Amino acid sequence: MKKTIKKNRNQLLESWFDATINTYPEESARILGKKSNRFDNPIGGVTRETLEDVLTLITEDFSREDLEKALDPVIRIRAVQTFDPANAVSFVFALKEIGESVIEKADIINFYRLVDEMALAAFNRYMKCREDIFLLKATESKRRIHRAFERAGLVAELSEGDLLGSKKS
Repeated sequence: MKKTIKKNRNQLLESWFDATINTYPEESARILGKKSNRFDNPIGGVTRETLEDVLTLITEDFSREDLEKALDPVIRIRAVQTFDPANAVSFVFALKEIGESVIEKADIINFYRLVDEMALAAFNRYMKCREDIFLLKATESKRRIHRAFERAGLVAELSEGDLLGSKKS
């Protein structure tokens, strides 16, 4: 199966990239799908590079953590956009249908398992990103409220550790 993926890498990449970009609204997909460099089209560029890295990784020995790291750039982008969790990682499942045209019938079950493993890794990374975003928002809210109370003379100065929720010993 790994040899088949290597042999058909470009075809898989192009189809998977198109399927991923098509998860965006039509106008966005048109812009993101343009083949330009990372500076002209950062989201499209990062998406293509990430999918390329993942396809390279799955032809080697890897762990779920390796998959999470490889998927991280595109998942970070999708975590801050308006995608719900299911749609944020749905692009991974598109690879199943794409792979059916190149993966031999004897290997298709293993290929499906591989894609499922990728989806689990993508979901783990998505949830970690969303958790980080929540913590950033919560910390910023604490800072804003604290500054308002400080200006009103209602609180004493707090340390950075107090704002982040750590306890003094």
